[in-house]
Amino acid sequence: MTSILFNKKSKFIILLVLIIMIFISTPAYGIVSKTSEFYVNDSANLLSSDTENYIINMNKALEEKTGAQIVVVTVKNLEGMSIEEYATELFREYGIGDKEKNNGVLLLCALEERQFRIEVGYGLEGVLTDGKTGRIQDEYIIPYLQSNNFNDGIRNGFNAVLKEVENEYGITIDGSEEGNNLGNSTNSRTIYSRTSYIVWIIIILIMIFFARRGIFFIGGFRW
Repeated sequence: MTSILFNKKSKFIILLVLIIMIFISTPAYGIVSKTSEFYVNDSANLLSSDTENYIINMNKALEEKTGAQIVVVTVKNLEGMSIEEYATELFREYGIGDKEKNNGVLLLCALEERQFRIEVGYGLEGVLTDGKTGRIQDEYIIPYLQSNNFNDGIRNGFNAVLKEVENEYGITIDGSEEGNNLGNSTNSRTIYSRTSYIVWIIIILIMIFFARRGIFFIGGFRW
């Protein structure tokens, strides 16, 4: 009887050890680990050392004044997750921002999937709304990324987010840069398109005018 109980207990212990080993050996969601600098993890190797140092220095000053943190992470791929899932898990794992104020921001760039996301803590959702972060990506980040200029795009997006946080707390970080809003170039292209459209209408009206008088410009022939 004692031998039977011992065997059952041994099997239970072995099974428990195996389960524990499986959980220990399996990385949680496969997200990239925090670096010693914390504020930036360029695991996809997209940023220059100057940009990394800039992000770190701006964050140190920002955290000292407000407790807020704007962490930048680049990854080669999302390990099969959606960018929303990856960003949420990474945000929680890193513990971005002040615990009480929950005023952290994550800028996540996934290289292979060519996706970008700005994850915002509850404490800053009033100023960095979904609409605002979407506009920042469209006007400050994506135009650079489309040209594979990841360093300038991420740095420009960081500056745009930093400026919003500065305005929210009524502070100015020494050495912070202004974000370059490329929406102006988009507006210029729109104006150019409208101008071209008007020019073509004028040309067509002129052609109709001369056509009524028996003169045709189409094909270079007169009928």
